[in-house]
Amino acid sequence: MYGCRHPFSKAIYEVDDTGAVLITTEDGKVGRYRRDGFWLSGDVFDVDPQLCNWVGGPRAQHRLQSEPKVS
Repeated sequence: MYGCRHPFSKAIYEVDDTGAVLITTEDGKVGRYRRDGFWLSGDVFDVDPQLCNWVGGPRAQHRLQSEPKVS
């Protein structure tokens, strides 16, 4: 999974297979949010909506990186 640790709360923000952002706190609580910070499920209610958007947003490709060739 792709994600990062929040600098203040130390919670881990990751993207699951459905595109939702999973937030796991240091004490093991888990919350599931949309990319815009809207709560979907779980026990975590205090999140950073900007980090949800950054982690859950589209991935950019470097301009010099070529597309993989399909055979």
